[in-house]
Amino acid sequence: MDIVFHPGQNGTDPWVEFYPYTPSATAGYAFMGIFAVSTLAHIVLMFPFRAAYFIPLVLGGICETFGYYGRAWSHESRFEIKSWALQEMLILCAPPLVAATVYMVLGRIIRSFGAEHLSSMRPKWLTFVFVMNDVLCFCTQLGGAGVQVTGDEKVMNIGKKVVLAGLIFSLVVFAFFILIAAKFHRRLLQTPTTFLNQNPDLPWQRYMWAIYISCFALMVRNLVRTIQFGAGQKTAVNTKEVYIYVFDAFLMFFTMLVLIIYHPGRLIKKAHRLTKTGTGDGHPDVPLNGPGMAQRLA
Repeated sequence: MDIVFHPGQNGTDPWVEFYPYTPSATAGYAFMGIFAVSTLAHIVLMFPFRAAYFIPLVLGGICETFGYYGRAWSHESRFEIKSWALQEMLILCAPPLVAATVYMVLGRIIRSFGAEHLSSMRPKWLTFVFVMNDVLCFCTQLGGAGVQVTGDEKVMNIGKKVVLAGLIFSLVVFAFFILIAAKFHRRLLQTPTTFLNQNPDLPWQRYMWAIYISCFALMVRNLVRTIQFGAGQKTAVNTKEVYIYVFDAFLMFFTMLVLIIYHPGRLIKKAHRLTKTGTGDGHPDVPLNGPGMAQRLA
């Protein structure tokens, strides 16, 4: 981490230098605006796609927005604990919220395809297990970041170790989740469900790849953050602000952007509509290439 403690001299109070550089106000405000717009887009998309499961992601976007406001605010003084604490807590806590939505998306895709038998875990348990693990990651990082607000060197060092443990645990959870998603993807390709056999043009794979790309971006972000918390104060990852914006801010925005372009709610809503209209319920009298099929898949 980039925090330096300075003991008091000649009777003066000790003080803390939270940054080895002066945070950029321009970059902070720029990403504040970027996350605000991205979050607003996700709020708007929740309504037509009936995607209430995107609420955690929206909350994560709000955290990112105000977190980067905190970094912009820190430009005024890198010794001010209020602005540092705001950005530290919110930016650290946003990824678990975004990840929670990604975890819930896979279970809904599995159920909408009637493919529960192809999943390594029942969708109900898959969502529960991964979201609970994500809650643990969230609480760990929130608690670790929260205790650092004290400004006490010993307490802040403990908080750093707690955050580091949470980041490492999140990497393990991501790897396990991607393994389950990839197995499901492979099995669905090998043994398509009745629903997919009757709707062969449904572009479901692009949404699976959106999940993989989102998870990969979050994993890279967490990996760099893990290195940051575990590395020494003089390392480049802690002394150059560009790493925060390239490997944290940009990757989080990229994740949100991917889920805007390939919003899983679009696929899930389409699957439900096709099922209700009788094209995905396994009825043998439903033609695969009827005249209305192209319109229904559009």
